[in-house]
Amino acid sequence: MTFPEGIPENGQVAAAPSAAHSVASSAHVPDEDRFETLVVQLYEAVDTAQAVDRFVAFAADFLDCDHATVALRRGRALVVAGATDDTSRAALAAQLAIGDGPSITAIRTGLSVLVPDTVAETRWPEWTRQVTSRGRSIFSIPLTVSGATLGALTLTGEHPHTFDAGDIKATRLATYGAVGIASAQERDSLREGVRAARRTGQAIGIVRQRFHVDEAGAFEVLRRYSQDTNTKLRDVAQHVLDTGQLPE
Repeated sequence: MTFPEGIPENGQVAAAPSAAHSVASSAHVPDEDRFETLVVQLYEAVDTAQAVDRFVAFAADFLDCDHATVALRRGRALVVAGATDDTSRAALAAQLAIGDGPSITAIRTGLSVLVPDTVAETRWPEWTRQVTSRGRSIFSIPLTVSGATLGALTLTGEHPHTFDAGDIKATRLATYGAVGIASAQERDSLREGVRAARRTGQAIGIVRQRFHVDEAGAFEVLRRYSQDTNTKLRDVAQHVLDTGQLPE
């Protein structure tokens, strides 16, 4: 797929899934078995980034499309979380920079968005100008868990009218992907919580030694500095670990 020159890259290229986790495309493998394979892959992912990489690779193969990307919410921002190749990554990055387009619309509305042919598309004129005049089809599907949309899977075909808005396989795939990615994010959050607790404990030790207070008193010092400076407790603890000093 060809996009105009000058579309910026956004981060490093997603690592290709290892051979041990690659999914062979075969018409003889039942969909349910392939979905089961995906679930295992996502569950075994070491972090959210690897889960997304495995998901987009699976999506492109399972749905036999040319490119696949995933955009995810990160706080109030949307980021390129994964892509099957440099070109599709750059195209999604450009769309996020513009702030409008099929992927963003799918995330904002929680509804799938089909672009049968970008040449005839009129909903997002600025985004449309970012793609070549050669026709292609784009299908953006929200990744929704428990009523919350955490991102979108976007499929791209080299030719117009590649996708069908009523494709049950695509929507089922998005459901599996959303659950798997949300689970990976939760595991990441738990791991970060453990690391933050460890850093806070180490910072408490430094404060105890410096101010000659007990553990409860040291924690209260960190908590007070956190409130007074409007800084997260884990960041106050990290500052103490890095500098040996409390924030000014």
